Amino acid sequence: MVKLSVEEQRRLLDVLLEIEELSSGEGRRSMLAIAGLGRLARHIRLEGSAYLSIGHIVTYLAGYGRDERGQEVLGLFLNAVKPVAGPERQRVLSELMTRHAMMTPVADLPPVGDWRGGAAPAPPPEKIIVANTLRPIAFLAHALEVARPVALVTVDGGGRTMLGTGFLVAPDLMVTCAHVVPSPEALAGTTVCFNHEDDRFGNALERSEYTPAPGGLFHADRRLDFAIFELRGSPGERWGWLAWEEPRIAAGERVNIIQHPGGRPKQIAMQSNFVEYVGGDVVQYVTATLPGSSGSPVFNDSWQVCAVHRAGGDLVDPATGEFTYRNEGVLMSSVLRALPSPARDRLNAAPTLT
Repeated sequence: MVKLSVEEQRRLLDVLLEIEELSSGEGRRSMLAIAGLGRLARHIRLEGSAYLSIGHIVTYLAGYGRDERGQEVLGLFLNAVKPVAGPERQRVLSELMTRHAMMTPVADLPPVGDWRGGAAPAPPPEKIIVANTLRPIAFLAHALEVARPVALVTVDGGGRTMLGTGFLVAPDLMVTCAHVVPSPEALAGTTVCFNHEDDRFGNALERSEYTPAPGGLFHADRRLDFAIFELRGSPGERWGWLAWEEPRIAAGERVNIIQHPGGRPKQIAMQSNFVEYVGGDVVQYVTATLPGSSGSPVFNDSWQVCAVHRAGGDLVDPATGEFTYRNEGVLMSSVLRALPSPARDRLNAAPTLT
C-alpha cells in the first residue's frame, strides 16, 4: 500500500490530468490494461469527470497495495503512463515512484556468497533467501477451504453504510467487530454475503446472502471490539465454519488474513506478514488490511484462527509505549473468555468439523 501525502496526491493528479491518453474513460481503461491491471478496471470509476476518475484510480491503486508478484499496482500504472507523459512529467513520476519504492521488491535479496563466477566444479547450492517461505502445495488448498466461511458484512442504517468482514464459528453464528455491528438494532440493516469472490479470470462467482435471525443470539463487546450474532438459514451447512480454538502465536511468526478490503471480492494477505507484538488481549502485525477488513479471521500458518482483526494505523506498542505503524487483532483466547454463557454453550454444541 502506498501512503501519499496530500501534497503528493495533488501533484500527481496535476501531472496525470495533463496526459491526453487519460482524458477519456476508454483511454484510462486502455492504460490500466497496458499496465497489466485490466482485471481491476471494473472496480474503478473510469467514466465521467477526468478529475474525479483519475483521483479514484490513484486512490484505489494506492490502497490496493501489491499484486501477486509483490509489485505495487500504483507503481505499475505510473510506469505504464511514463512513456506518454513527456520529459518533465516523467521526472515527477520517477521521483514519486522512487520516494515510495513503488518498483522495489518487498525485500532486497542479499548476495549469495558461494558464487565466485567462472567455471565451477558444480552448481552453487540453492539458498533460503532472507526467510524460509517454502510451504507444501497443500497450504494453498487449506487456505481455500478456510476461506469459505469468511463473508462480507454490510450494515445499512442511519444514512450510512458500514462494510466489514466476518466468519462463521458454528453453522449459524457469525463473528465480526463490534464497531461493524454495534447493537441488536443494527442487525435490521445487516446482510452477510458469502462467496463474494472472483475466479482466476476475474469473473464474479455466484454469491449467497443471509440475514440475521430475528430475536437470535447477539453479543457485542465494545472493549475488545468483537460481536457475535445468529444468522437465519444455517449458512454453515453450505459454507462450513471455522473451529473455535485458542492457538498460541508469538512475535516473529506469520499471520495470514482472509478479508474483504473496501468491500471488494475476497482477498488474502500472506506476504510481509510478521507478528510484531503479542500480549494482553492483542496481537499486532504488519499483514496488509484496509477499511472493510475489520472482523476478518487472523490465521497462523497452520490455518488456525488466532485473532479477530480490528484496527490499523499508528498504534501504541504496549511493550515500548511508542507509536508504530501496524495492524491489530484481539486474541481469540480473550474473545472466548469474554463470551457470555449462552454464546459459549452454542459454540460447544456445534458439531466438530472433520
